[in-house]
Amino acid sequence: MNDTSQFAFELPSIEGLMATHFLPYFIGIALVTLTTYTWHDYRRSAKTMIQKARTRFPNQPYRMITDFGEVVMLQSEWFQEIRNNPHLTFIGTIAEERICEIPGFEPLATLGEDGMLVRIIATKQLTRSINQVTEPLSEEIALSLSINMGESTDWHEIQVMPALRDITTRMSSRVFLGKELARSKEWLEIMTNYTTATLTAITKLTKYYPAIRPFLGRFTPECKQVQTYYKRARDLIEPVMEQRVALKRAAVAARQPEPVYNDALEWIAKESKEHGFKCDVANFQLMISVVAIGTTSDLLQCTLIDLIRHPETMQAARDEIAQVLQTEGWKKTSLYSMKLLDSILKESQRIKPFFSVPGLTAMRRSVEADITLSDGTLIKKGSRIHIDTHRMVDPEVYENPEEWIGSRFYDLRLQPGKEHLAQLVTTSVDHIGFGHGKHACPGRFFAANELKIALCHLLMKYDWKLAPGTPTNDVNLGFSQRVNPLTKVLCRRRKTMEIDIDSI
Repeated sequence: MNDTSQFAFELPSIEGLMATHFLPYFIGIALVTLTTYTWHDYRRSAKTMIQKARTRFPNQPYRMITDFGEVVMLQSEWFQEIRNNPHLTFIGTIAEERICEIPGFEPLATLGEDGMLVRIIATKQLTRSINQVTEPLSEEIALSLSINMGESTDWHEIQVMPALRDITTRMSSRVFLGKELARSKEWLEIMTNYTTATLTAITKLTKYYPAIRPFLGRFTPECKQVQTYYKRARDLIEPVMEQRVALKRAAVAARQPEPVYNDALEWIAKESKEHGFKCDVANFQLMISVVAIGTTSDLLQCTLIDLIRHPETMQAARDEIAQVLQTEGWKKTSLYSMKLLDSILKESQRIKPFFSVPGLTAMRRSVEADITLSDGTLIKKGSRIHIDTHRMVDPEVYENPEEWIGSRFYDLRLQPGKEHLAQLVTTSVDHIGFGHGKHACPGRFFAANELKIALCHLLMKYDWKLAPGTPTNDVNLGFSQRVNPLTKVLCRRRKTMEIDIDSI
């Protein structure tokens, strides 16, 4: 039987092995190995480190030090075997990182029993509501684009990240909280800033050992920002919830039908009560909003930049959008018919998965009991595993894997037996942009439609090009790869469109 403790890891630039035991460290002192390399090299050179490890340990597990501590790396070939293993938990990784113990970060701890409540709400409520929210989402982005992109037919410059984050905040808020809060300037400011502050603070906190993060979180400026926006968000949500309870009680007392609300606040309260979860509705709502805003705006920016670089594909997407909407109008089935747009999104996600360097890692899991792989390798309880995702950029899986080809998955759908596999929402070992197995993103069906609606408006209403000299390179930090917050584009309102999208 193999034991993962047998495996060491070769560091970049120095042809020596990292020791299998590591020195503890305290405030301000990085984790130091028995070589001359430190933990900070992981942050700068994770891609190089993993590429060297693949050569040194082909088809074998190995261990490395990351900002999440020591992890066991498994090749993607093992993904299918472990994807539904009950002894692997995502919730455990959150607890181990100790960030959710910091005031203001409570929403991170609201995933329920192994994410079950999230899954119930996403599959039972959110996915079922897609057809009902398609037109409201289209209405919301129409307003948002006018605010963020303007109506000028002359070229003008915008910074992509804040504009798209505002758009996705408005769209998500319309579905999760209703029209009133989606149009509230205060709410939009709070959610945009809370999301940004949370991600910034987490990046800062992961520089430090988990045991001291709760202490540091009470004093660092980044965490204080999170706490400020968290309080303001609760101050807005709680009165809405209290008013709803009062209206329902009044209706019952008057023997009148209770008012019906079809948004996430209602779904959370209903499902947590029905399934026996103890859930802070406001925290849960904030968690859903942060996750939805972060992931959607990230992929939306990646896709828009990819299309700007490939104008012929952008025009082909416009032609498809016009043809489908002219025939079918705004509904769930019409979005399904936009197969090229679906392919474009899936290809951009393959090239740059959310918060992950392409071809590096995904699926962080804590091991709750000893696991023995089919080759006899033992992964011990208490370990943390990551999956090497090299198959997403493997030339044996994808032809010219480093090249963005918008029609890649559209063409794949034309092959017998590949129609389902090539869809954006379908997960597999070869494409895990939405995860895979038991913990695949349960909200991906809604996210796919939301992204398509946003792109329909962005492409049909505006011409696009990159601003001269703007940085477009993604920002790498360890395993994470984030869209460049400084990227700027030029846009102008189109004088003529293939179809008047607002009249549909």
